[in-house]
Amino acid sequence: MKLFRRTKRHDVGTYTDPIPTPAPKIEEQIEDGVLVALAAVRLKVTNRLIVRSLRDGKDYDEQRVRLRVTKEILNIAVEKEKDAKRIRKILETVADKPGAADFADDFRARDAKTLKRRAKVSSGLAARLAEVATDPEVVGEVADRAHSAFLDEFAVSVAQGVRAFAEARAGTPLTEMDRVAQLQGLSEELDELGRARRAAED
Repeated sequence: MKLFRRTKRHDVGTYTDPIPTPAPKIEEQIEDGVLVALAAVRLKVTNRLIVRSLRDGKDYDEQRVRLRVTKEILNIAVEKEKDAKRIRKILETVADKPGAADFADDFRARDAKTLKRRAKVSSGLAARLAEVATDPEVVGEVADRAHSAFLDEFAVSVAQGVRAFAEARAGTPLTEMDRVAQLQGLSEELDELGRARRAAED
């Protein structure tokens, strides 16, 4: 009586090491970093526009937004230069540390090449961002996109207010005071949206 059956062998081929892919050029990494940084700036400026409009009741000021974009880009440039200095400081200590790392931040001599590359990318990105911050075309584009995103968010907020008001009317009858308060809030949001769109068209 056979307890185990012999299974048919399948030819799965012969394993070969994958072809190593060359590391991207430092210039390419820097330009990719610029795109990521500008996206982060746009998001941050958009959030600030929302807060200034809905919480503080401030009107849209294009010049102020451009200045904010420039400031945020320069802030990231400063952070990247600090990163480069920190990495260079680590490089001064790794030469006397052979072997494999014991934990994530335990850099050794074998990591010197990677660390040098990271320092170059961070330093190059800092310089590139400082340059971009003085480019009125780039700053204007980021400001315009942040404003457009703000208008989209605001339109969604108004639409949600309209829907909530309609649902409330379809359900439990509102008191006259509640109805007036909701209409007043909706009217203010519509007025604010109108002012923002007119400012964008001017």
